[in-house]
Amino acid sequence: MARKPTYEELEQRVKALEKAAADRNRAEEALRESEEKCRLTFENAVDAIFWADPETGLITNCNRAAQDLLGKRRKEIVGQHQTSLHPPEKIEYYSNMFEKHIEEKGSVDDEGEVITKSGEIIPVHITASLTLIRGKPVVQGIFRDITERRQAEKKLRHGEEKYSALVENSLTGIYIDQDKKIVFANSRFAEIYRYTKEELIGVEAWKLVHHEDRDLTNEIRAMRLKGGEAPSEYEARGLTRLGETIWIRRRNTLIEYDGRPAILGNIVDITEQKGIEEKLRNINQELENFVDIVSHDLKVPIIAIQGFSSRLLKNYQDKLEDKGRKYVDQIRTSANRMEALVSDLLALSRIGQVVSDFADVSSLKIVKKVVSSLKHSLKEDGIELIVGKNFPNIHCDQERIYQVFENLLVNAIKFVRGTKNPRIEIGYEDKGGFHQFFIKDNGIGIDPTYHQKIFESFRRLKEIKDQQGTGLGLAIVDRIVENHGGKVWVESQKAKGATFYFTIPKTFRPG
Repeated sequence: MARKPTYEELEQRVKALEKAAADRNRAEEALRESEEKCRLTFENAVDAIFWADPETGLITNCNRAAQDLLGKRRKEIVGQHQTSLHPPEKIEYYSNMFEKHIEEKGSVDDEGEVITKSGEIIPVHITASLTLIRGKPVVQGIFRDITERRQAEKKLRHGEEKYSALVENSLTGIYIDQDKKIVFANSRFAEIYRYTKEELIGVEAWKLVHHEDRDLTNEIRAMRLKGGEAPSEYEARGLTRLGETIWIRRRNTLIEYDGRPAILGNIVDITEQKGIEEKLRNINQELENFVDIVSHDLKVPIIAIQGFSSRLLKNYQDKLEDKGRKYVDQIRTSANRMEALVSDLLALSRIGQVVSDFADVSSLKIVKKVVSSLKHSLKEDGIELIVGKNFPNIHCDQERIYQVFENLLVNAIKFVRGTKNPRIEIGYEDKGGFHQFFIKDNGIGIDPTYHQKIFESFRRLKEIKDQQGTGLGLAIVDRIVENHGGKVWVESQKAKGATFYFTIPKTFRPG
């Protein structure tokens, strides 16, 4: 007869049963929690998820994102064959894809399309896999809407096509130099060097450069590839396929091409421009020589006329009547005027031709020197002169700027001559990047119609009865100021005085 368990043994068995029941309950609770988490994850997923029976291909479940994607309710989706998700004309393709998932028993990534309730076709990325759900095999398909990506890709393709068209049709030669070889060239680049585009690919870049400029281009290329401060734009001679020398202006930048450093270049053929510049230099030289010769040839007879007229007055004055002496005086005056005209023409032609001696000088000293040289005229005409005191040091050709102040002050004296209470003011204003000077008078003024014309050669106001002026004073002022990088202009009304302004850049350095 079997032994009856003791009370203690029965108590232990009860506790073991209670513990097993508690463990089972915890396991069931954990399973429910896990299933709830899975359900929530499934239901709230951003991507559309479909479950399908691997044997029948029927959809057994889908989440909210799937309903939103198709514009259908769950009951309209569940129970339908998985091929119903796709456009009818592609049913066979997607049916084969489904079978492939089952056969390979693994994940498959692909891109496809789904059809909505309204008939809209939406591109999607599909990740499908055979998995176990509650112990049963299920084909799970995760569908991600890639409409925005497709649109972005379309725009990118369109942009690339547009950029390619712009590059190909550019009037500028465009190329890429990598490992010292041409790896890309547009039609204009090929045209400049007399190659076809196909012939240029793989050509060593140095072969397109004139032998005397190869050291220069190699040095700049090396500096650029190292990230150094290489000039972004420069000129160098090139060689065409036929061996012709051409002049090229280059603008280069460092880029990454196929994952490696390269140089993107833009070139312009300036051969014709260089030829024109050379012709202009020759013409300017010829003109300068011509002016020198003409000036010399004109001055010789002028000096002779001055000399003979002076002798005539000195040695034969008592034999000449008043009328004769008057004629001789007119001859001398005309000769002096002719000499001044020749000198002014020569000065005008040489401005900018001779290398100027630029230095930092006191503009106030220049003004005082000019005023001192004209103090007799100022006193004789009873002109009140006011000179400002805040004049700066300026970087200029001192001799030329002296001419500017002198010509403008002489002009002002002519304008105020005969005016009641004649007054002239010379002043300065700081204009940021420019020094601005002015000479202001209360004279006869200038009609706005003539504000530009008076700076042209041989332009003189008919109101000024000036027998000594050559009509070149303001033209010389304009040329000098322009060669200093500034500008000159006048503000005036007829009978209301005039103010002449001119500027000089603070940072100008003649090149």
